This record gives sequence, structure tokens and C-alpha cells, in this order.
Amino acid sequence: MDFILQNGKRKNSKQAKVENNYLVWNKKVPDTELEKFKKIIEGKYNLKFQTYWDLHSWSVTNFPNFWEELWNYLGMVTSKPHEEVFSKRGPGFLDNVWFKGAAFNYAENILRIRDNREALLCLDEEGNLEKVTFAEMFEEVKLYAAAFRKHGLQKGDTVACYMSNRKEAIYAMLAATSIGAIWGGPQPFLGARAASSIVARLEAKFLIAVDSFVDYGEEHSIMDNLPFIAENAPTLEKIIIVPTKEETLSKDISHIPDSCFLGSFLESGKTPNGEIPDIVFEQLPFDHPVSVAFTSGTTSMPKGAVHSAGSLLGPLMHFTLHLNLKSGDVVHNIYPHGWTLWNYHVTCLSLGMKLLLQNENVYYLKDGSNLWDIISKYKIAFSLLLTSIVEKLEKMKAYPDPSNRNFEYLKILTIGGSPVKIANYKYIQSIVNNNVLITNLYGATEGFGHFTGCDYNLPVYAPEVQVPSLGMKVQCIDSKGCPVVGREGEMVITVPTPTLPIYLWKDENNEILKKIYLTKYPGFWCQHDVCYVNPHTKGMLLKGRSDDVFIQKGERFGATDVYLAIHDMEEIQDYICVGQKKWNGDSRAVLFVKMRNGHAFTSEFKGKIANKIKSELWEDCVPELILGVQDIPYNVNNKRMESIAVKRSFTVQKHISYIADKYLISQEINIFYAENVEEFAFFKSFLFFFFGNVKNMRTNLKWLNNFVFCIPIYHQNILK
Repeated sequence: MDFILQNGKRKNSKQAKVENNYLVWNKKVPDTELEKFKKIIEGKYNLKFQTYWDLHSWSVTNFPNFWEELWNYLGMVTSKPHEEVFSKRGPGFLDNVWFKGAAFNYAENILRIRDNREALLCLDEEGNLEKVTFAEMFEEVKLYAAAFRKHGLQKGDTVACYMSNRKEAIYAMLAATSIGAIWGGPQPFLGARAASSIVARLEAKFLIAVDSFVDYGEEHSIMDNLPFIAENAPTLEKIIIVPTKEETLSKDISHIPDSCFLGSFLESGKTPNGEIPDIVFEQLPFDHPVSVAFTSGTTSMPKGAVHSAGSLLGPLMHFTLHLNLKSGDVVHNIYPHGWTLWNYHVTCLSLGMKLLLQNENVYYLKDGSNLWDIISKYKIAFSLLLTSIVEKLEKMKAYPDPSNRNFEYLKILTIGGSPVKIANYKYIQSIVNNNVLITNLYGATEGFGHFTGCDYNLPVYAPEVQVPSLGMKVQCIDSKGCPVVGREGEMVITVPTPTLPIYLWKDENNEILKKIYLTKYPGFWCQHDVCYVNPHTKGMLLKGRSDDVFIQKGERFGATDVYLAIHDMEEIQDYICVGQKKWNGDSRAVLFVKMRNGHAFTSEFKGKIANKIKSELWEDCVPELILGVQDIPYNVNNKRMESIAVKRSFTVQKHISYIADKYLISQEINIFYAENVEEFAFFKSFLFFFFGNVKNMRTNLKWLNNFVFCIPIYHQNILK
């Protein structure tokens, strides 16, 4: 059977793991939200759509009409109607005016339900559950907004948040955006340098931060980082500390400039007689900026994608039309503040859905349960899981408690974040009911929502993305910019969409934005991901970033090809494959392998890996160098860091002393976005070393307190 490699070539294999797809879903579900929307369009425009593909074609050919119909279908709350849906203000792909004349507020639309139904289920690190109704949430946001206004927050100011997946972050975000402020901030895993870099770049006026959070049973202090942040973010006027335990309130915080605890901050917003002023939702245009989401920075300086108030349409479309979720359904969020997925999940509250905020470790809970038990126990309808999370659960052989197994309420599970494997689907299928839709969603920090969607009434083939989202003309094109099917290309978006960023933060004249996203294929938005469209299913296979493809012995292939070949080797726990430039200008593939407990990396096993890759792919795809390592580097978005591995020859032993003397302090490294932007260029080049004498490597790596080790190269000439 044939399969397609990342170079687009068709090769023959006995097992055909790379292209061979697997039918995951082929059912019919009546009366979906997508079907209801389709009938509205058919009736209004006197059309008849035979399949989803017909509706999608209409939505991208007549995209202004589509986004207007979606706006009406969602019942957006406005104080002033729009005069025109779409017009151009310049020649560029993003030079657009959407919903001209409309006036509305982002937070008001998320807070439009204010009754006593449950809105938030807050599950803390100890397994304690707190329930918050929509009415209670509205009152909290009103109080936060009053305090922000009392301390001078105005439209256009920025508020930074440094917090785990907590309700206080939601209250503060909605309060800030009700005023017209811009919201952003670092992930809680980042150390003081990285966090201060982001807060300083945002020119934040306020910072709201949690005192600490717990992961893998270990407490990580945020408060300890606040003095450094205050010193290095000169625009900060107030630092608000959210205490998670009583003893925090007894601590002296006088060494943190302009700081206060959340309680006193909120009290300051009340009137002299103790009343809370009514909330005022500033009425703003569609393109008013509401949030800044920073990319992971694996290929260049982390970019701050600025999303508009109108980008709210993207996730709301997904929750209703594609995911087919209803008011009262429980949406599961395991991602902390600082991820664009956090912002994405919060929007479901606009539709009356119940949001479960899980702060616990998704792998090991205190009571011995795991993520599947949470999904079962709390009657979750939808959960979005990273590929890396699914793979780790699979490697752990994590299964729900059979005595409490209940997936009756679960409608859909989506996987994404990095290339997905058939084995990931099969593992999930072995756990959930057969009426649960399992599919692959593709998105990016740059797009609010997803570029792809799903239709319950079409087949799903693993590991393909089923369909592009409505309104998103997602295409696979060749190097000349021509659409291709049945061979490899790059993923682009070819018609405007309001879910893309309005600009990049602090990007003078949009120079960085144009260079990265709009120059390679003029007239298109390029996400720099390799893809392949199956001519039989129309599904799209995402194969990783286009700059993760490497050449060895004249053959062009990618890390994903190697991963698919070795994924089912029981002895291997994890792996990463990178391209490396040799001293003579040639290149080679280097595969790093982490073994499972009880298995040793030997020359014999190295030969077994080589033979496996040779049989699955072919001889020239066997990495020239295969090494055993103690751990594998991931960034804070749980993605393997192939792109920041130095693709040139290096010898670890030769430079250990240099790096240790320069960077290691008590064997701890805080990875930082920039101590000196000019010298470090925000992770543009890194050298990673793998050491076996540092405890809790994966945990420390993930939280970026003790790195394993991704070390900025101070001078490139140390590698020569």
C-alpha cells in the first residue's frame, strides 16, 4: 500500500502508516445547529446545498453574507447596527473594515446571560469544586470593573494577567474589556524574566497575579517573581495579588511596589455606603482591540497577535455550528491563562454553556484518578486535547475507573496542536462510547478560533482534519501558489476572515506581520504548515511546520514521517527528530530517543529503530545519528521544540563547561524571552543539551523553572 511522505513522494510500505487513513466516524445526527443554519441560508437565498462542501463553498464565495448571517444567527448584542459588512481600506490581505458602524462590547456579549444557571465549575489543585452561577459571575465582573475604573483604567489601556486557570482571571478579563482595555499576559509557567518581558512589552497599567499554583504536587510561587516584574515593567501602576490560601494574606508585600491583595482592591471600587456602581459597557467598533495572544516563539521572536472584539464570531461559530454544543453543555478547559485556548474557552459562556476550569494535573490527580475520570464525573460534553496530552495518557495506559465510567454526556473530543496519529484516535475509541465524535481540529495562536471545523454528518478519517471551517477558505498550495490535491503543499487562507489578527503588538507599519505571514504567497495568509489534501476524502493532513522539513542524502522528509514510523515501538517513551547542518555544509537528520522505564538504549536497540524506519519509510530516511537522552524538550504549549534546535553541528561535551559557567545557577535555568533583545533575538537560536542528573526534568521543563536545557546561544562562534 502507498503512503505520502512529507516531500510529497509516494512510497510503498508493508503497513502504510503514513497515508493510510482510518474511518473513525460515519453516522447521521439529525437537527444539528449546522443543519439549522444551512436551512436558514437555503431559505433566504433560494439555494439547495447537497453537502457541507456546498455550504462551505457558498460561505467563502459570499463571505460578507456568511459573516452577516452568522452575526444575526448568534444574536450579537449591539447598541448600533452595522452599515456595511465588509469593505477594503487598502490593497493588503488584512486591510479590511468589518461591520462598519456597528457598536458593541465584547464583555457584554459574553455576559448576556445573567440568571441562576451554573456558569463556572472551578476545580482547584486539591480537587475542591466551586460552582458559580451566571448571576454571581455578572456581579463579580461588575465589582472588578468598578475597582478598575476607580484606579484609572481607561479604554486602550492594557491589563496583564499572570495566573493559572482560575475564575478570577475570567472576572478580571471581562471587567477590563467592558471598559475597552486590552487584555493579555504571560503563562503562569514562565519565570520572572520571561513574564516581565511580556508585561513590559504590553506596557501594562495593571497586573493581576495569583500567589502560587500547584502542579505535579509541587508548589510554584508567582509572588516571588513579582518584585522583578515590577522593577522591569515601568508602566505598571498597580499589582493585584490573588491569594489562594489564608497564610498569603499575612505576608508582607511592601517589597512589591504598588501592590495590594485582591480583597482590598475590590473594596476600593465600592461607594462610601458599600454599594457597587452599575457596570458600563463601553460601546466600541468591531475592530477595537481586546486581547494580545503571544505565540510560543519556537521559530522566532514571540509575536503578539492582537485580536479584535469582532473576532468573538470565530469561537462562537465553532461552539454552535461545528461542535454542536447547546446551552447547559459542560465545556472542559485544562489550559491556563496565557494560552489563546484559554480565551477561546471563555467565549462559550456567551452561549449559556457551563465552563469547567480544571487546575489539577491532567495526568495524576490526588485521588488517583485521571483526565478520563474528570470527563466522566463532571458530565463533560466537549474537551479539546493536545496531541501530546493524548500520547502521554496512552503511554501511561491511563483509563477511567470502570466502576464510575459514564460518557453519556460526552458529545465530541477534539485533538490538535501538533500532527495527530491514528493510534491517538484508537486509544480514545477504546475509552469513550461509539457515539462520541473524535476529530482533529487545526488552529493557531494567530487565529481566534480554528481554521478547521467538523460536521457530524460527514465521515471522519484519522488522522485527517475533516473539513475547513465555514467562512475559511483553507487551501493546500504548491511553491507557485497554485492549489494542489494529492500532493504536499503549504496551508494558506485565501479569503479574508475577521478571526485573524488586526495587527501584531508593537509591530511598526506591520513590517513583521507582512514579512512572516503575507510575503511568501502574496494575497494569501500563510501559516507555514505543511499539508496534504486527500483526493478521496477531501480531508487535510497537517504534517508540521514547513521549516521542520530537512534534507538528508538528497532526500527531503520531515520529523513527522519519522515519528509515524516509530510511534508504536513499546520501548520508546518519547522522541524528537531535528535537522542538523554539518561542518561541510551537508545536512543530516538526528533522532533523540527517551526510553521507557525498564528499557535501555543499546546499540542493538538503535539498530532496531533504524530497521523500523527503513521498513516503514526507506533507507535514506533513517537518521544518520540516533541518540538516547534523559528527556525531550517541549515548550509551554506542549509542542516538541524541533524548530529551535540548532540545525548545525555541535558537540555537547565540548561546551558543557562554557554553558554551565555562563548560565547555570544552582542547576536552575529560567528560560526567558529576552534579557537583551538584540543579542538573544527571542529564541531565534537555541542549543539544547540533555542532562541526566536533574530531578523532575519533564516537570521543570514544562514549567520553565528548571530547564532541560534549552539554552540561548550567546555567541554563535562557540559552535565552530
